[in-house]
Amino acid sequence: MPWPAITLFIAAACSVACEEVVNDGEPYLHVMARPSVFNVGERRAIFCQGRNLKDEINWYSPSGVVVKERSSLNSRMYVERKVEEGGVLVPLIFHELKIADSGKWTCKSGEYNETIEIIVGSKVKIVNRTENKIGEEGKSIKMDCEAKGHPMPVVQWYRNQRPINAEKSKNKYVIKKKGDLYTLEIKDLSYEDIGDYICKVTQKALSHYLDKTITLSVKHAPILRTYETVETYAIFNETKNITCSAFAFPPPIYEWLRTKESYDYSIPEDDIIFTDKDGTYSVLSLRVRSEEDLGQYKCKVSNNKGSKTVIFDVSLGNKPPPPDSVVLLKANGSALVFNVTCSECILQKEEEGVSPAPENLTVIGFQFQLTPASEGYPEPDWDAALEIFSLDVTEDSSYAVGPLPNTTTFHARVRSLNIAGYSDWTAIKPNPSTTAHAVRTLATAFLLVLTLFATWYY
Repeated sequence: MPWPAITLFIAAACSVACEEVVNDGEPYLHVMARPSVFNVGERRAIFCQGRNLKDEINWYSPSGVVVKERSSLNSRMYVERKVEEGGVLVPLIFHELKIADSGKWTCKSGEYNETIEIIVGSKVKIVNRTENKIGEEGKSIKMDCEAKGHPMPVVQWYRNQRPINAEKSKNKYVIKKKGDLYTLEIKDLSYEDIGDYICKVTQKALSHYLDKTITLSVKHAPILRTYETVETYAIFNETKNITCSAFAFPPPIYEWLRTKESYDYSIPEDDIIFTDKDGTYSVLSLRVRSEEDLGQYKCKVSNNKGSKTVIFDVSLGNKPPPPDSVVLLKANGSALVFNVTCSECILQKEEEGVSPAPENLTVIGFQFQLTPASEGYPEPDWDAALEIFSLDVTEDSSYAVGPLPNTTTFHARVRSLNIAGYSDWTAIKPNPSTTAHAVRTLATAFLLVLTLFATWYY
């Protein structure tokens, strides 16, 4: 830095740091700064002011060495002297602070002295703050977090936002430190270890915080989302969708089998089988035409880590009775609320669960279907219907259907549901309509604004 620039640098710093001192003739020496924390590479000037002193003012390093004035061999750290009215100003100048500069620095003149402690820190930097790792079921995996900095950072590992206590989980987690490398080891991996692991790095003295997130996936055998044996009920001449669901990594492959005379026959994957692309589930659409279609079906779920099989025992169940009548209780701009009566239905009670008797299965809910009514077309177009709304049995027999478009008249129908299938549809008459509530509310608010404006204006 050129000498004029240095002078301006000192003057600017002094304009902030210097204190006005009344010159009463008494010897005076003062370091015009407090203990401070700086970052590596910063430029700093620490001022020492004195007056009425017999001896020269000098700065001493933490090791007790006198800091010299600037020279060609001494340009990074040096002192300057500036005589002011009523005293002397001696700044200790660092052109590029280093960690080695940390310590207690003393300004001294004869028997007068004052010390300031400075800490020079290096903030931790993490190059790759996100990382993906894949482990193997039953094996171990190590995750690294490099945290190089000064003062030494505090590092804490978290799993799904909760701190990992390696001392309490010695058989599962091991945390080691080697130099600046902090390693988390997870033993005996399973699908339960899947998730985000976060290395949180804190340097309190530097008010610095940083973290690294490692997303862990584990290759594991399929885990079923259902029991391994499932009692399933169907209705003659109705389609019964049987769903087999599991999660695994790599994604599983599904195979459907039909058991006859103690032998398993593979079911071709044609129109009656639908498997989700990501392997989450597979559906067998079974059409029960006779007792020959009843019996045992198997779903085999497998990947290169293992396999699981679900057995579906398909029995004949009763078709639920349809609702007797449906009454519209109320309507608003986005929903319709109906009261459903089904005199022949045995409704499921939450405390009792589903009836296991195939000939007397309880009704577990109702399904509503609506399609907009078009003027001049009295017959409903069910192919253009909205989604089917499935609602569980309620204690008060009222069912809110929505969200729906406002100011719309619908053809509507409802059917009862048990675990075997559905009843016939019951038409809802007269055609229900949503209101223009939302529109009216907006219009009312607009008129209110106009009224207030007119009152103010006139």
